[in-house]
Amino acid sequence: MYAGFHEWTLGTSPAFVGLKNFAKALIEDSRFHHAFYFTTVYTVTSVAIELAIGFALALALYFATISYKLNYVLRILLIIPFMVAPITAGYMWRMLFHGAYGAYTYILTLLGFPRIDVYSDPNLAFWGIVLIDVWQWTPFVFLILYSGLSSLPREPIEAAMIDGARGFKLIRFMVFPLIKPLILVILLIRIIDSYKVFDTIYIATGGGPGISTESISLYIYEKGLHGGFELGYSGAIAWIFFLFMLGLTTLFLMYFRKVLKL
Repeated sequence: MYAGFHEWTLGTSPAFVGLKNFAKALIEDSRFHHAFYFTTVYTVTSVAIELAIGFALALALYFATISYKLNYVLRILLIIPFMVAPITAGYMWRMLFHGAYGAYTYILTLLGFPRIDVYSDPNLAFWGIVLIDVWQWTPFVFLILYSGLSSLPREPIEAAMIDGARGFKLIRFMVFPLIKPLILVILLIRIIDSYKVFDTIYIATGGGPGISTESISLYIYEKGLHGGFELGYSGAIAWIFFLFMLGLTTLFLMYFRKVLKL
């Protein structure tokens, strides 16, 4: 906070400038606007895909008529990506899609497609970053929702099935209302976590090509600790980001209390 109200670069004395840094970020800095826009689109896209796939996997395994041992093995396999460190995941996917010697790129050439470097293509890098996040965090969504489904009483669901409820109707009117609080918790955790993404993007693209995949956290790092060492300006951006996340979380918790009637 102190740094944010000062013009301060590494090796100089801080000079008080009031709200100048905050105004510059909100009004003038197009790079900050782009980073905020990218982070928002990335968060909405990745969290939506993770929730859809995780919910589908949880329902499939919950209603599947398979043995307990097979169910146990499938659950272990599904949560393996969740146990991989984000930096490791970013590096792994970067290598898999490398334009010169990536495994997936090689398979594409065998099928007759041209070589592409996903994380060096401005049109594909965004989806490459989303892919990493979906691969790693869908198991988290699946694990929470499957645990929630497993804890539900079977009698109401079985009674609804006897009465003829099937497919979408069963999920919409029976399953979804029962696990809605869990879904809200997942959304809160994943939205906060996705907005502050840094490590996977830093390893996979470094914010590139250009600044096309630069997140807010990465921009704060570049401004304050890597590029011009603008400690004051990066401090102001960090506080703007913090206040935004505080407001978003507060609104989300207010809605959560309303849903649960707390």
